[in-house]
Amino acid sequence: RVARALAEAGAPLTLAGRDPEAVRAVAEPLGLAWTALELTDAPALERALAEADVVLHAAGPFGTTSAPMRAACLRTRTHYLDLAGEWPVFAAAMAEDAAAKAAGILMMPGVGLTIAATDCLLALAAQAQPDAVKLRLGVSKAQVASRGTVLSAADLFGPGVIVRRGGALVSVPAGELACAFDFGEGLREATAMSWADVVTAGVSTGVGDIEAYSELPWIQRASYRAAGLATAVTGPAPWRAMGRALARAWPEGPSDAQRAEARFVMVAEAIDPWRRVRRLRMRTLDGYGVSVLTAAAAVSRVLAGDVAPGFQTPSRVFGADFVLGLGCAWLEPPSQAGRAA
Repeated sequence: RVARALAEAGAPLTLAGRDPEAVRAVAEPLGLAWTALELTDAPALERALAEADVVLHAAGPFGTTSAPMRAACLRTRTHYLDLAGEWPVFAAAMAEDAAAKAAGILMMPGVGLTIAATDCLLALAAQAQPDAVKLRLGVSKAQVASRGTVLSAADLFGPGVIVRRGGALVSVPAGELACAFDFGEGLREATAMSWADVVTAGVSTGVGDIEAYSELPWIQRASYRAAGLATAVTGPAPWRAMGRALARAWPEGPSDAQRAEARFVMVAEAIDPWRRVRRLRMRTLDGYGVSVLTAAAAVSRVLAGDVAPGFQTPSRVFGADFVLGLGCAWLEPPSQAGRAA
């Protein structure tokens, strides 16, 4: 879908992937050049990137695949974008900030729904509350999920979740933190999860305390907490193996009909030193529909020269309103704005 969007926009594009038949099946109907290679073949990867200005890396699970592509981009001085959502990918890319600046390249993971939409929403909330000392993000429950999403979630499951405290990433027990958000139909309970925004929103906004939550009813939260406690005893390996088995049985991706009906709602809360809260709510298309539009727009902006060297976030380079003009995300009237936290 991303390739089609870029091809229709006239972007000079070459597709690459591991399986030549799979790549050809996408490239030829779109009239695109293509190549097949393995990410472990560093010389072949560098040859493929030699003439490229920017890479849009879409090969999950990103926890495994992003590092060799980022390394190749650093060597070939090629701007790097990806569709990752796993927080360790963002932490690893952030650690390469100095190397990216030295190479003169943009290093921007997360140009899909995660983190483009959430990053822009948090940046807008921080702008609306300039004295903010804490940010909270709430995301409504996912209505559709692909096999890759389930696999990535399984590989990240553990006894703790990541939050930001005083500018540092710390782990808290899974299921311990809960918060209620109004996603448009009254308050719904949500549980802290390791969204990538706890890594990136500090860069985007300068705020030191950040938490991210996913809508989860109390019974599911209790199950999540119990699984986290069990993982602390047994280790994550057996639970991740169970998750991978579930992923193998999961449909490869949602149908067009499922995607057309799915929506996300996100709430950002910016809290000042006096516990006053500024709330913004954003409604989006399904995650895959958003990712197609935001990724294609990000590639176009980079090709047009809208770049900054080093590790960057979408809102820092493209502006906090980046996602609002793409037909995939809309701000709604504020919910309970100004009430104390």
